[in-house]
Amino acid sequence: MKDAKLIIFLLAIFTICTLLLSFAQFFYDKASVVFNRRLYAEILNLYDIEHTFATVDNDFAESFSTIQTGGKTYYISENDNPRTIGFKTEGAGLWSTIEIFVSVKIEEEKIFGLLVLSQGETPGLGARISEPQFLDTFHDLDINPEVKIVKFSMASNEVDAISGATKTSSALEIIINKGISELKQNLDYLNQTIEEK
Repeated sequence: MKDAKLIIFLLAIFTICTLLLSFAQFFYDKASVVFNRRLYAEILNLYDIEHTFATVDNDFAESFSTIQTGGKTYYISENDNPRTIGFKTEGAGLWSTIEIFVSVKIEEEKIFGLLVLSQGETPGLGARISEPQFLDTFHDLDINPEVKIVKFSMASNEVDAISGATKTSSALEIIINKGISELKQNLDYLNQTIEEK
């Protein structure tokens, strides 16, 4: 009798756990779709590609192809003028994880554009990394030898740091260069895959 009760109890626990995991997977999938749609809309905005909320998935699919390698997803523009490769990367800021999207003009070795996807830095100081005026300074920035965020920019690979946000600016520099370094490591594979398409 005790064995039967134990088996029924274990079956009930197993059923409840299975249902909970199924619900969690369902809601994770729904959240993933919403997150991807938001990301696609931000990338389309960066490229000035018109879209609506209803058409964002199709507009993105027509404008970009995706390739996964090295544990990362790369977004390759279908427009050859200029051909760009974009990617997400992240790292530690002063107070939070900073997640960014970087788009690089491969042939020119320049940044096409930069987006801050999430951050929790100090409002009015480090949080200014999300402001369009700051992000616009990265357009056409040289990526070789590496991107520098400095007090007074003088070279083609340098931008001005945010006054009063030295640590956040330094963290952003590290995050950008880490992502570009990973892109360079995967570039041969990406170029080969692009040519095969």
